Amino acid sequence: MYIVPISSAITPLDILSQNETAAADKSKTDSPSFADVFREVITDVTETQQVVNEDSARLVMGEIDDLHTIYNNLTKAEIAVETFVAVKDACQQSYDQIMQMSM
Repeated sequence: MYIVPISSAITPLDILSQNETAAADKSKTDSPSFADVFREVITDVTETQQVVNEDSARLVMGEIDDLHTIYNNLTKAEIAVETFVAVKDACQQSYDQIMQMSM
């Protein structure tokens, strides 16, 4: 049986503090910007709408037998659009409030 010496298993405190500051700096730079979030919402709406359009075409052609898949995709698209509208409304309200501020 091999025994690990205590001195090699203990990390110095200065190394731990450097790791914590590096993690804090990383979390600051890794947070998504508003443009990234808004772009992701728009992409989600576009993708779900494309899936619904493809499902509709496949349903008309008789290629789909399970309607629950179409319903689930339609619900996802509806939620994506509602999320997009909510984000857009929040942006517009924020902009209006900023414009009403006196300087």
